[in-house]
Amino acid sequence: MLFPPNRCHSVWSFFLAIFLAFATFREVRAYHSAQDRAVAKSASVHYLNTQPGVKYVGDEVCGSCHASEYKSFKQTAMGKSTSVPSQHDLDGLSKPFTFSNSTLNRIYTVYAQNGRMYHAESERDESGQLVFSDAHEIAYVVGAGEIGKSYLVTKGNEFFVSPISFYTRVNGWDLSPGYDRSLFRGFTREAAELCLDCHTGQPRFVSGKPDHLQQPPFRFLSISCERCHGPGAIHVRQRKAGAALKGSIDFAIVNPRELPAEIRDDVCAQCHFMGDAQVLRPGKNYLDFRPGTSLDKVVATFSVPAKIKANRFFALNQFEQLKLSRCAIASKGRLGCISCHDPHVESHGAEAAQYFRARCLTCHSVASCRASADSRRATSVPDDCVTCHMPKQPVENMNHGALTDHRILREPSEDLQTRDQLLREPPDELVYDARVLGFEDTRSDLRSLALAYPQVAGQYPELRRKGFDVLQQAAREFPDDAEIQGTFGQVLSVLQPGEEAAEALQKAIALGSRSPEVRTRLANLRLQQGDVAAVIDICKESIEIEPLYTSAYLTLARAYLISNDLPDARETLDRVLKLDPGNDAARQALLKLQTVTEGNP
Repeated sequence: MLFPPNRCHSVWSFFLAIFLAFATFREVRAYHSAQDRAVAKSASVHYLNTQPGVKYVGDEVCGSCHASEYKSFKQTAMGKSTSVPSQHDLDGLSKPFTFSNSTLNRIYTVYAQNGRMYHAESERDESGQLVFSDAHEIAYVVGAGEIGKSYLVTKGNEFFVSPISFYTRVNGWDLSPGYDRSLFRGFTREAAELCLDCHTGQPRFVSGKPDHLQQPPFRFLSISCERCHGPGAIHVRQRKAGAALKGSIDFAIVNPRELPAEIRDDVCAQCHFMGDAQVLRPGKNYLDFRPGTSLDKVVATFSVPAKIKANRFFALNQFEQLKLSRCAIASKGRLGCISCHDPHVESHGAEAAQYFRARCLTCHSVASCRASADSRRATSVPDDCVTCHMPKQPVENMNHGALTDHRILREPSEDLQTRDQLLREPPDELVYDARVLGFEDTRSDLRSLALAYPQVAGQYPELRRKGFDVLQQAAREFPDDAEIQGTFGQVLSVLQPGEEAAEALQKAIALGSRSPEVRTRLANLRLQQGDVAAVIDICKESIEIEPLYTSAYLTLARAYLISNDLPDARETLDRVLKLDPGNDAARQALLKLQTVTEGNP
């Protein structure tokens, strides 16, 4: 699957890629008795495996009892979400494949060598001379190929996204999402916490360093059973011991079908609803979410008002689209993701069309369709409801991508009355969450809202004024919040560079911020003030925290140049090019330094 570029875990809105097409699910089994379902609804927060510390057991343990579900799930896109390069991935690479991009002035190559896959980026000058070349072995393949595949490389104990992706729709290679718009370049895009959380079974992050992984890096390579059912240790122990159930529901393991609507779909939303901005709750990380609890307790999700976003489609917003549908609104929460999708199985073509038609007809009738019988039979698969009411739409943040429109429109041209219009949200205010109408019993808190606006302001200038006002208010009301102060300082350093911005950044560091971005912003402000000694100390601290953060090296090199310490400036720029051979800023700085040392004017 491909990583869409609309989400980075600091300033960018994070991206991440997608495993669409849950595809088919078997007939819905009979409901439990009304009494059992009432117990499940009221006791959902009492599932034993929702608590922190309950151990995960892995798919193989689940498969020892649930063999049929295990076998079919392993054939789905989620079950094959991440892999190591195989012979199948190397097929077709008997000769290197090369393509170029004139905008970036880069050449990209995919090749195989000694049974391993490599991606390379290079540049040549006007005379054809090689300027640089940077090649990396592919460590992991992300995606089962439904839409495409992205690739991860390693640098030390960190993972980075390759600038090259494979696209199934065109059966070929092209730039990874975001690279075509110069949002990212080279092998410098971190495969950060959220990205790995959704695409792998369970990453093993180094404590306090969300971009660094232990060895081995993953407990389970692909998405596992426990992503949707929660950790299984208690369930396995009780079933092996033959413990009696109280009623027909096993409260040692979550079954999403038994959850109340307001938290049922959070199981899917943890990866399929990225919104336009996400803000982690204080002290939380994405792996803290447990099925059977509210996702909102871990992360606050925001969407840009539809009046601003219009009909622009983005990856990972199927959940939000579904909540905008008449079907979801009219059902008052009964309709959810698993009303139509079964994550255990996946079908394609005519089989999928027939299945989803059957799901539609559980609520609708053939007579209610306004299309003529002839036009219905004329679809590529006759009488395919999805073709007309959920057509594929091009995705703005993914090359060569088209995803199913989950708004379930009566007509493709229908002017949908969107959720934020129904709620009469102010046109410049981010929409909080996307729960079904009637379940909006909470409002966004000031802290989360303040941290969300900077994630979208770059792409939506209409929200900048309101966003700055909210952030400024939060900075006053949360003087001891390191993330608020750091974000406020970074925004000020762009809009109003000066001592107020520097004070906010310095305050964030004093409050415990470990962000290299905060330190480098502060260093640049101190450089403008002429405090070179402070700049050197701040940059060295930033590099100690994150040795691969090249912006800190570049600022440090500038400080050395200003203090006329040319040897240290050269050494620092050389280190940048070792980390990132395609770094144009470092290369140009070295050329200028060379003219100085040679005594040229």
